[in-house]
Amino acid sequence: SAGAAAARQVPRRARPLQRTRPSSGWKLLKQLPLLQLPQPVLPTVLVQPIDEPVTLVDCGSGSTRALFFTDDGLSHVSWEKSDWRGDPLAVALGDDLKLESLLRLLENELPKTGRVLLGATAGVRQAMQDGALAHEQLDLFQDRLDGIFGRRARFMVLSGEEEARAEWEALQHALDFAPDLRQDLFHGMLSGGGMSCQLAWRGNGPSPELFSFRNGVLQPGGLADKASQQKIFGAELQQELATVQFLTEQLVSDLPQAMKGNFALVEWLGLYVAGESTDRDLVMGLGYNKWLTHQQVSEAVAQHLAQLHKEHFSGVAQPICRRSAISWVYGIILQNMLKVCFDPNAEFYCLKGINWSTGHYLMHKESIEEKPKQMMLQTS
Repeated sequence: SAGAAAARQVPRRARPLQRTRPSSGWKLLKQLPLLQLPQPVLPTVLVQPIDEPVTLVDCGSGSTRALFFTDDGLSHVSWEKSDWRGDPLAVALGDDLKLESLLRLLENELPKTGRVLLGATAGVRQAMQDGALAHEQLDLFQDRLDGIFGRRARFMVLSGEEEARAEWEALQHALDFAPDLRQDLFHGMLSGGGMSCQLAWRGNGPSPELFSFRNGVLQPGGLADKASQQKIFGAELQQELATVQFLTEQLVSDLPQAMKGNFALVEWLGLYVAGESTDRDLVMGLGYNKWLTHQQVSEAVAQHLAQLHKEHFSGVAQPICRRSAISWVYGIILQNMLKVCFDPNAEFYCLKGINWSTGHYLMHKESIEEKPKQMMLQTS
């Protein structure tokens, strides 16, 4: 392929190490802002020396978990995921008992020293946009964190653009240490999680344009939510899929079109294209760490969707399971993006281990290292 050929023909350059848019489902998506979200006022934070351990708490759409970072400053940062998961923050903030349980979990399981960075993404972001969460609830959560961790904890709700930026920075960091890849081989990145997708498009400039949009995959009241109750099939399933298709077409029309070049597929979207199916995930299995043509990915997703349609609309109608519902929604999103957003000659490369958490950590670390290595006050 063109991308792989370029990787073989151009030697890796030596360079300095870089320190591196509802509760009612899809119907309101076009009425909501994609990227902007007012941020809660954050307190003054006492920043520890950079040799202190850093723990990042990912308050995601599906769960809350921790990543424990290791960073010697010379090699690719590494992290270990917690073997525990708590309720999604957007859910816990609406239930006093679940909130207390989540706070106790964090208090008991997180390190007693070092900085704690807590980041919430599309689950909380969209609950706020829908009016299901208020800023006062986030302020209360911050106060409770202060009571447990003191000034060493910092909580943020990332905007869609900030989430895209963090994922892009994580990709750039990974490419610095990839033996057969370089940053300049990639013109953009596409990612996907439980509630949103992010797109970075560098085009002809050095800095990428950043986009974020709702994908509705784990949306309360959405297809996957209904499928988890095993009560959607037949004509109702057809209607749900038609709604997903219609609103995906509207969302995609607001994104860049016919983008050329090479693109990294990361997060759950990368898993969807490259990974092997499990009891939890129904995916396409095209493989990681190799160049895939636009045609290869397009044909695979068309076959995947055709198989899902055959299984659920041939013979006796059976309720769709959550695993299949998630896979179907993601397939519709990917198929529409391939048709509209990417040039037929674009190529794709799926990478593991790229996530917003790593990028958020790297950007936070960089801001500290530009200052004297001593205890200091930082106001956000």
